[in-house]
Amino acid sequence: MSKAKHKVEKVETKFISPFGPNIMLGRIPDNIYKKFKNIIDNVIKDKKESHADKLAGRITEEWTIGENYICKTQVEEFLIAIAEQYATKTSERFLHNGGFTTSIDPNMPETEVKASIVGGWVNEMKSGEYNPVHFHPYSNVTSVFFFSNVDSDFLTDMIAPENTIMSGIPVEKGSSGDGYLELIYKSGGYFEQGTFRVEPKDGMFLLFPSSLLHTVYPFVSDKKRISASFNFITESNSGIVNFGER
Repeated sequence: MSKAKHKVEKVETKFISPFGPNIMLGRIPDNIYKKFKNIIDNVIKDKKESHADKLAGRITEEWTIGENYICKTQVEEFLIAIAEQYATKTSERFLHNGGFTTSIDPNMPETEVKASIVGGWVNEMKSGEYNPVHFHPYSNVTSVFFFSNVDSDFLTDMIAPENTIMSGIPVEKGSSGDGYLELIYKSGGYFEQGTFRVEPKDGMFLLFPSSLLHTVYPFVSDKKRISASFNFITESNSGIVNFGER
């Protein structure tokens, strides 16, 4: 298997582990963002193929990002590059025992990864819409790219605005979690965190295992919450990230 040839050094990313699996957080580079946003805008404008019947979301406007929009573009190279980086770094973390081992068997072959895109779509969420808890089958890596800020300027009100206390903590518009993405690993116990909540920011992206449960909460706004997702299959000489081996 040939090594990845895609350049990712200019992509701002970091890896976090709020619970078991690695999560990649990053920002879309400026030169990629403009081209990516143009693709998203064209998909929404064209409305060629609804993706709603393939998804769990209670969302009216969900549109397939067909191959004709991204094939042989810099955006496609960017997508494949970050998926390969995510899988490679995850494999390295496993080989180094989560960072507790500084050396590995010198005879261990270098991790090689090849990623391919197996589906992509745009979510154009309106006030009151939401995505129930779900995962993405037929792939092993998934991603979310945000093209809207979900903050106090985006929201016109809170869900249940008369309830300003959540779990004993005061909340207001912009801090209540409305419109947020939440990743769900397990129920929380002592000394551990079972979920991770993400405030969408324009230009931000995440990669995580397709099997990881996640949800998007409803919100009240006169604006639309725009995001895109792509599923990937990664093939590798490392079983921990090779599709079909788990």
